[in-house]
Amino acid sequence: MNYSNEFNDLIDVCIKENQIVGIGNPNAKILFVGKEAGIPINEVNFHGSGLSWKNKDIKYYERFHPESNIRNKNHTWQKNQKLFELINEKEGGQIDSKIDNYEITFVEKIFTTELSNLHAPKSNQAKNLQDFKSNLANRKKVFWKHSFIQAFPIVVIFATDNKYIETYPGELGELFDVEYSECITVGKAKIWIHLSEKGKNKIFPKLVLHTRQLTNGASIELLDKIASIIADFKSKNSL
Repeated sequence: MNYSNEFNDLIDVCIKENQIVGIGNPNAKILFVGKEAGIPINEVNFHGSGLSWKNKDIKYYERFHPESNIRNKNHTWQKNQKLFELINEKEGGQIDSKIDNYEITFVEKIFTTELSNLHAPKSNQAKNLQDFKSNLANRKKVFWKHSFIQAFPIVVIFATDNKYIETYPGELGELFDVEYSECITVGKAKIWIHLSEKGKNKIFPKLVLHTRQLTNGASIELLDKIASIIADFKSKNSL
């Protein structure tokens, strides 16, 4: 796979600033954003790092099997996979009959990264790290404002914890250069919808959705609604 000049520059920035890049297809139209990588605090996170992309150690845009089959279907990868399949279905696509119940294929069409550069098995542990706030603030400057990240026409943020990012009083809109449109309630969950305006924002059309993390109880109704919003946006704007 060929990397764009913008992505190559992001890789270099992440190496210099010690920031994670993410995994998936860097030429995708959709960006999924979680809170942080769920790995032990004392481990070095090489997966999705700038050096691993630079050296092309792992082809992060190829389908894979997780190291262990997670039977409850509640892992973030599996939730992302289900959302991807719903989007594809609503666009009239076909499910690949060759994949099994645990194979992850969304990385072929979607790029994914994290709000926080730090990692921990649980968010409560991550938020208790001494440099959580300063590290998060630095990432918002050196990573989220990069032209490669800003160019995604569709961004979905799975983190309603305002310690990571706030929909109000407007941090999300400022960070991603979009305008608040509306809030939709699905069961107990909310989806805050932000859009770019033609002639006002740098990237048009652009859709940014902000909702809860998908693990630990996100309903199929929520996934279905997110998929519908994305599929409709893509169809309307010929993406």
